[in-house]
Amino acid sequence: MQNNSHSFSERVLRDMHSAVLVLDKKGRIVYTNEPAARMFEVTGGYLEEHERFPLLAENTYNDSFNEVIFNALYNKEETTVKKVPYMAPSGKKYIFLMSGSYLNETESDDAQLVITLSDETVAEEMTRKFNDSSRTFTTFLFGFCIWSIVCALWEFTGRAISQDYLTHGQEVLGIIMLIYILRHTSLSWRDIGITTHEPGATVRTACIVAGCAVLFLCGFKAVFRMIDPDCFGPDSPFIDFSRFGVRQILYIFTAGIQEFLMRSVVQGNLKRITVGTNTSVLAILLSSLLFASLHCFLGLMFMLGAAILAGLEGILYDKQNNIFGVWIVHWVFGVSGTLLCLIDH
Repeated sequence: MQNNSHSFSERVLRDMHSAVLVLDKKGRIVYTNEPAARMFEVTGGYLEEHERFPLLAENTYNDSFNEVIFNALYNKEETTVKKVPYMAPSGKKYIFLMSGSYLNETESDDAQLVITLSDETVAEEMTRKFNDSSRTFTTFLFGFCIWSIVCALWEFTGRAISQDYLTHGQEVLGIIMLIYILRHTSLSWRDIGITTHEPGATVRTACIVAGCAVLFLCGFKAVFRMIDPDCFGPDSPFIDFSRFGVRQILYIFTAGIQEFLMRSVVQGNLKRITVGTNTSVLAILLSSLLFASLHCFLGLMFMLGAAILAGLEGILYDKQNNIFGVWIVHWVFGVSGTLLCLIDH
């Protein structure tokens, strides 16, 4: 009868989807089903008396895990339920929702503790990234609003603000946000689009998009020149290479910081915290509008152009999840617009 009971218990525990461990009163492993054996990197099934070994792991990372096991072993009248981190012998880390209760009579010599574990690692990581993305986006909005108010107060006093100072304000905000993300969130370099994954494909696609942007700008200027020959530097060459200088070279840093703000800080985080079926579209739309608002001091037409550019770059970033591609497009677009006398950088 005991063997039948043993066999029945093993079948029940084996067929459970959750990871299940059975410990004896000394905290040694009696049984592990397949999910538990895989997570704890041990041999599955029942172990004979001489084969049993302690579950407790001898490293500081698993202190919380060990504490829960101790409490479950000695608090026999209560069911222990707690969420704890665990690191397997290979170094792989988990977040477990643990539940422990005794299988047999608590005072008997063969009393066994059944530990059920639900792997919450992915869910916990998603929750942590959601919270970090929310804080990051909120911090950006706070900084952006402070920057706008300071500019408005400065102009209110009757002192004009140059475009350079406004641009430098964005650059400072970008640096602050990068430091904040790396020091105070769990977001990785890959999460914020700073990655060298498939660099060849990233650069090729960016160059194609940038080339199309240059052709579009040339066509745009040609059409408006036919409509109004006096627009866009009529006394200058169609492409004025003399306008290319140190300022245009340094613009690559401004373009990179602006793309970091709009893609890594705004678009990427909005995609993580926005609910619904069109999160990518909403993130691209909102980041484009915010990018346009950063250029409010340059007038309505410039803002509209900035919004269109940001929308195209947002689509590219959504496909690549890499900031370097949109960085190239942004810089080429800005420099081309300057050489074509469409904008003044």
